[in-house]
Amino acid sequence: MRNVMSSAFHPLRPHRITRSSRQVRGKRTAWALIVFGIVLACVELYIVYSAL
Repeated sequence: MRNVMSSAFHPLRPHRITRSSRQVRGKRTAWALIVFGIVLACVELYIVYSAL
């Protein structure tokens, strides 16, 4: 009986992995937005200084 119960709880483990992957995906998205903002700021500064 215990083996049947433990095998029934195994499908719940991948759900925990998907939660952690969501956190990793959110961190990747945040870093991508930060890098995009920095690149955009550099491009804007380049345009402003080239216009002077």
